[in-house]
Amino acid sequence: MRVSTRSNAFPGSAIRGINEEVVKLERVGVKVYGFHIGQPGLPPSKDLLLEFTKNMLEKPFEYSMYTPSSGIEELREAIAEDYSRYSGVSITSNNVSVSAGSAEAILATFMSIIDEGDEVVLLDPTYLMYEPVINYLGGRVRRVGAREELGWEPSEEDIKAVMSRRVKAIIIVNPDNPTGRVLSESMVRLLVDLARDYDAFLIYDEAYKHLYYEGSHIYAIKYDLDHVLALNTFSKDPAMPGWRLGYLVAHEEFIKVFNRVKQYTNLNPPTPAQYAGLLYLRKYKEAYLREVLPIYKSRMEAMYNALRKYLPEASVVRPRAGLFMFPNLKPYLERLGIDDKEFSTRLVRDAHVAVVPGSAFGERGMYHVRMTFAREDERSIEEGIKVMAEYVNANNKK
Repeated sequence: MRVSTRSNAFPGSAIRGINEEVVKLERVGVKVYGFHIGQPGLPPSKDLLLEFTKNMLEKPFEYSMYTPSSGIEELREAIAEDYSRYSGVSITSNNVSVSAGSAEAILATFMSIIDEGDEVVLLDPTYLMYEPVINYLGGRVRRVGAREELGWEPSEEDIKAVMSRRVKAIIIVNPDNPTGRVLSESMVRLLVDLARDYDAFLIYDEAYKHLYYEGSHIYAIKYDLDHVLALNTFSKDPAMPGWRLGYLVAHEEFIKVFNRVKQYTNLNPPTPAQYAGLLYLRKYKEAYLREVLPIYKSRMEAMYNALRKYLPEASVVRPRAGLFMFPNLKPYLERLGIDDKEFSTRLVRDAHVAVVPGSAFGERGMYHVRMTFAREDERSIEEGIKVMAEYVNANNKK
């Protein structure tokens, strides 16, 4: 079979690999502590689902047809109003394009800006989806090490050192996946300033912008609409990852290019999902956030406390937002004589605890694991981490 050599730019996802192990175990009735998949652990609003189902049954033709590639106008208007209210920036529907999840928005954004040889700055560690697409498009990745001692922020000096006129974009996740880090306002402003100074884009992935337990989100777009591309999704706070709905907020002229490109990445976002997203923004968002945020915060605290209790030699940054922790297990893994990849595979197969190896997100993730506290309740979180600690101690070589 003659497949493209360029397809080698896309390695198998470490997250999906762990999930395949979980699926195998769960099919035969094994209880797995699921700390691996970065999706909400709570369902969408029941009232929203009931109203959506009623509306779809009343308008089955409208909910099943093609829409504009950029999404239905009503949803783009609702997104613009919602984003304006939270960010304090005057956004119109012309600044918004709806996508099939933020994954499509990432792809179409990269296709809209990256030429052969362009450089793109990524943090290390960072979300694992970006680099393969950049490589596929002929771009060059410049990694900047986020510093664990700075709460997983990069230093100003390290960021400035990689900037040049060859840099086309800087990509930042805030709040972060995998580390749970929240950027300081001074760092956000620095990144925006650097993008402007070098005529580059700051691609600002803010999927977890409403899942804060301390403080509030910093909207980079308020500092420069021309150079900030804000990636967003309905997968996290509305708890609709399988519906595949996201959006980009950017300057109107960039949105025109983006829309032209995305006609070829996906003819239109899923129509039913667009109407569900519209309903969420118009009627259910505020009440739903009030309901779920205390639950996620409680689960976050349960995971943080359990890690401190059962794995006291691990260091971990307490997250202020998002759904993840990124504990450093180096003392334990060195005694086991294995790296984080082998540890994650053995842990799910032997102890039925699923985590993601930190090195999947970059070299600085070595000896770390990414863990989400979204899926399991407080009791299961403590049980799972206790099992994890027992496995580590039982297999200790020293």
